[in-house]
Amino acid sequence: MYGVCGCCGALRPRYKRLVDNIFPEDPEDGLVKANMEKLTFYALSAPEKLDRIGAYLSERLSRDVARHRYG
Repeated sequence: MYGVCGCCGALRPRYKRLVDNIFPEDPEDGLVKANMEKLTFYALSAPEKLDRIGAYLSERLSRDVARHRYG
């Protein structure tokens, strides 16, 4: 999920970590509502990042659909 090394997660931009956190490890669990609220609060607090948040969310969803992860 974090590339080659999982230790660099703290170096990722905050919006990417927040987007990644809304998706659970097990797709059957559905989206994590508490983390969705954190992402919404962040987006409202930093409206200049909305374009990047939307682009990364779209990238993440496209990647999951391409890998047939529909859960």
